[in-house]
Amino acid sequence: MTSISRKAIGVYASIPQPVKKFLLRSLVLFIIWKGMYLAFFAFPRTLDKPLTNLVGKHSAWLLNHLNSSNHYTAKEMIAVTQFEGQIQIAPVSRIDLNGKKIMFIADGCNGLELFILYVGFILAMPSKAKRKLFFIPLGIIVIHCINTLRCVGLSTLVVHWKAYFDLAHHYIFKMVVYATIFLLWVKFSEGISFKKELDHVV
Repeated sequence: MTSISRKAIGVYASIPQPVKKFLLRSLVLFIIWKGMYLAFFAFPRTLDKPLTNLVGKHSAWLLNHLNSSNHYTAKEMIAVTQFEGQIQIAPVSRIDLNGKKIMFIADGCNGLELFILYVGFILAMPSKAKRKLFFIPLGIIVIHCINTLRCVGLSTLVVHWKAYFDLAHHYIFKMVVYATIFLLWVKFSEGISFKKELDHVV
């Protein structure tokens, strides 16, 4: 056995048993989700299609209310784009202003993975079912609202301050979204004891 292997085993052995169970439960939930997604939901976009279109419609609705207009629209379409020198064809929800394209919302930006990340943590944590049933839908609604606001903010940048779009898209708004999820986790975790509740998790 190499020294690296011995160190890895030592590090693993030093992890408290409740934390090990939490990590194992999280891994199992992730594998189950990925298997279900690829087998049943990835094609023909069973979850992604309605969610992507919903984010687009909500973004256009909010943009119209914020700008006191009805010039923003969202429509489902197949987009042909170029990314890192390669042509990509993908279904999107397109945000238009007076019929002119502002931004594409692709499946990867519809918030589904964020929902799964959030819900997986909640399910893996030791807590009563009643608490989980409250925080899961609450968190999904909050994340959807934050993601919609992100799309609204990006659309506004395209129209008025396009030079800041990439910075906001790749860094600022992502930080805001993940910070929101982290705060939801913190709120859910208040008062939870691994030692007392882990063996009674639902």
